[in-house]
Amino acid sequence: MKGNTIKKLLSMALALSMFLSLGFVLSVQAEDIGTVRILTNVTGGKDEAEMLLFGEAFGKGINGTVIMEKPTANYGEYVMNKLNAGEQYDLIYVALQDLYDMQKDEILTDLTDWVKASPILGDPDVVPEQEWEQLTINGRIWGGFNKTEVHKLPAINTVIANKAGVDLEKVEPTLEGYHELFKQLQAVGGEGFYAFNTHIPGLHDLQPWFAAVDLKMGFAKNEDGSLYIPIATEAAIPVWEWFAQLYKEGLMDPDALINTTGDMRNKMMAGQTGLVVDWAAWVGLYNVRSGENYPDVVNVMPLGGVKNSNGDFMFSRGDPSIWVIPINANNPEGGFKALEYMATQEGGQLLSIGIEGHDYNVVDGKVVMTEIGLSHGNDHGAPVPTSRKYVSPVPLNPGFAEAMAFLPYASLDMSTDMNNTYKEIVAKYATEIIIGTKTGAEGVEAMQKELKERGVI
Repeated sequence: MKGNTIKKLLSMALALSMFLSLGFVLSVQAEDIGTVRILTNVTGGKDEAEMLLFGEAFGKGINGTVIMEKPTANYGEYVMNKLNAGEQYDLIYVALQDLYDMQKDEILTDLTDWVKASPILGDPDVVPEQEWEQLTINGRIWGGFNKTEVHKLPAINTVIANKAGVDLEKVEPTLEGYHELFKQLQAVGGEGFYAFNTHIPGLHDLQPWFAAVDLKMGFAKNEDGSLYIPIATEAAIPVWEWFAQLYKEGLMDPDALINTTGDMRNKMMAGQTGLVVDWAAWVGLYNVRSGENYPDVVNVMPLGGVKNSNGDFMFSRGDPSIWVIPINANNPEGGFKALEYMATQEGGQLLSIGIEGHDYNVVDGKVVMTEIGLSHGNDHGAPVPTSRKYVSPVPLNPGFAEAMAFLPYASLDMSTDMNNTYKEIVAKYATEIIIGTKTGAEGVEAMQKELKERGVI
């Protein structure tokens, strides 16, 4: 009897051991979230080879397999073609207008309950609660954040300013003061140089100048609740005429009327431009991406621009860059896990400083950037990661901290699903004002007429 008892106990112990062993294997398998297919525009590697490395690192971070697809051009059209063809993705990178359009078409997964239950995304110390209002339509959350959006502000090449003998601290924060600054920069810039460049087709970014007349870009509400576009009103005429004056005097690069932000940035990094308005992160990126031009040809620092009647600067904080989970996703849970990962310290490092063993190495517990990593400027889609708890393990790009000091002057532009339409209309007639085929008053009148005809206001 005693021997049988011992045998039974041994058998039970063996069975328990096998069960626990099997249970351990099953638990590991359960934690593997499977394959997550991601369609991305900005976030990821800098070329095809690095995209593979980025996907591997991402997959390791979420304990799954990540397949990232990053088209080289025409991203918006590419996304629509893929969706219309019935292709399935677990995460898609979109702009705010796309979020409105896709939600209206009922092709997005409602993330409200997942976000609220998430120990990461539901933590207001990671993502402040009010931030989710940007991704909320009809009381429901339809996307997640790619990064923390900052603000756009004037960025000046101090090499040219120093050559012109300009004391930047004494630049008068008025349209007249900047007109004078541009004349001084132009005088020493040389052949092919323009003191000022921008991106008129996308209205990127004119907010610092409209502070002169206390106007905010985007939409605003009348007392009766109806919408209007402040920069398409009579009050905006002096600013539009100021741009026309810069153009007429050869201070504004004529390519500003047709170029992309990429064209604008390339000229800045080549030392062919004196001042642009760009993201705070780009103040630092101009310096680190200028290669041998930094700091003797290009050394970019922020300026405040023009002050409003209250003596404050006015900057636009960026519309969110967004990840959505389509309703036909194969692995929506995996897509959400990826969203959570991007809001962690580890995920933030991947989207900023990059891939361990490629962009950086850890030596004696410290992050040491490689030459490749340095050339990437701490930006693999999120120079300022989503989590407000994120701590950069490396020094910030030169000029970035100074640019971030202006963040208290920034606020979101009011947006609707007609954002792209309003910009298209305003940019069209702004171009006519700038080149002189319409006066400021005629251009604004034309803006108002078409905005009403197309149901924008």
